[in-house]
Amino acid sequence: MKKILFICISTLFLFSCNRTSCENAQAATIEDYTGLDGCGLVIKLQNGTVLEPVNLNDFSITPTDGMKVWVKYHEISGGSICMVGPIVEIDCLTKR
Repeated sequence: MKKILFICISTLFLFSCNRTSCENAQAATIEDYTGLDGCGLVIKLQNGTVLEPVNLNDFSITPTDGMKVWVKYHEISGGSICMVGPIVEIDCLTKR
């Protein structure tokens, strides 16, 4: 009986953890570059670097111009029409 109770409590604890936080993420802002040819929403880091994400809409938030976010990403190879920064795949994205 004690084992079953322990398993139930452990399971509840594991599923109650906040899995939307981005560990080691950088502060950034989503910006709308639609006015530039081939551009759309991009991510601008606090150091001024602009990132061109390929999977911005794969997360549970709806990105909008001016939204403050935490982002974790890695660069990928490929070409871009927009050409304002490196092309990246986002690993984690949450509001801040």
